[in-house]
Amino acid sequence: MKRPRPQYILLALMLCTAILVVVEVLLARGLGGWLVAVDPLVRSDAIFVLDGKSPHRDLEAAALYRDGWAPRVVVARPRSDLAEDVRHEFGLETEQDKVWRTLRRAGLPETAIVRLDRIVENTEEELKADFDYAKAQGFRRVILVSSPYHTRRIRVIWRSQFEREVAGIVRATRYQRVDAARWWRSRRSLEDVAHEVAGIANFLLGAPLPTFDRSDQF
Repeated sequence: MKRPRPQYILLALMLCTAILVVVEVLLARGLGGWLVAVDPLVRSDAIFVLDGKSPHRDLEAAALYRDGWAPRVVVARPRSDLAEDVRHEFGLETEQDKVWRTLRRAGLPETAIVRLDRIVENTEEELKADFDYAKAQGFRRVILVSSPYHTRRIRVIWRSQFEREVAGIVRATRYQRVDAARWWRSRRSLEDVAHEVAGIANFLLGAPLPTFDRSDQF
C-alpha cells in the first residue's frame, strides 16, 4: 500500500484549516445577530427599562411611551458598588435618579414614571422584581427595553420563568447602534458580546457566580 505523499498531507491539512476558519467566521457572524432578540410591538400595560447603558435605554422607553405603546414606564433600583454614605457625602445621584431625570426631560409626567423599591444586583433579579410588580398590578403584557446585545438574555430569562403569567415583549433601544455582523471589530463590542454570552451561560448553569463578591459590605 502506497503511503500518502507529503504534499497531499499538507494539502489536506490546509483544506481542513480553511474549513475550520470558514465555520468559525460564520459562527462568529451569527453570534452577534443571535444575541439581538427583538419582538414586534404590541400595546402593553407598562414599559420596563432595564438598568444600564444610560441614557440609551431610557430614551427608548420615553419614545415608546410617547408613541402610545404603554401608559407608564417602570424604573429599577440597581445596587451600587459605591457605599451610600459616600454617595450622600458628595451629593451623587443613584442610577435610578438618573433614569428618572432623563425620562422627565424627555417629557414624561411624574405620574407616568414608577420607581421600584427593591434593590437588585443583576438581570435575573431585576426581571423578577419587574415580574412581581407586574403581577401585583394585574398586568397581562409588558415591554422590556434594553441594549441590543442584552435582549437575548432577557428573552431567555423571561420566557423560562415569567412568560406563562405575564407576556413580555423584548425591545432593543434604537439609540445604541451596533453592527451585529462585525461585533469583533471593536473592543467595546467584543466586551459587550462576551459579557452577554457569559451571562446567559451563568443563568443556564443555575447562576453559580454572583454579580457582587458576597464579602462586599456596601
